[in-house]
Amino acid sequence: MAVIKIKTIKNNLNGVIDYAKNGDKTDKGLLVSAINCLQTNAYEEMALTKRFFHKEDKVQGYHIIQSFNGNEVSDETANEIGRKLAYELWGDKYQIIICTHINKANVHNHILLNSVSFIDGKKYHNGKT
Repeated sequence: MAVIKIKTIKNNLNGVIDYAKNGDKTDKGLLVSAINCLQTNAYEEMALTKRFFHKEDKVQGYHIIQSFNGNEVSDETANEIGRKLAYELWGDKYQIIICTHINKANVHNHILLNSVSFIDGKKYHNGKT
């Protein structure tokens, strides 16, 4: 069963995206997917959305880490699960990049969510309901 952690990105969204997309960890980029943006320039598109809606301050995005137990799923299946989760939760309004890392004993996804919706400019707030 997967374990999920959510972290707030308050600065350096570009650095977090670069870390997640690292080719040494993502099978040379084969395990990188994107929703509502291109994986090659995800940061630039996210930054444009923030600039367009004048919401370039405070929380820049969210870093969701989805870890699987050992070899519970294949690399490709992990990426697909991450894509489906991200699409179901945020795919209607937010730009997202999903990067599956295979450099550790357990395969895990780094899901990076823009804090600003490209549809209406509203900020996503991760909180208890």
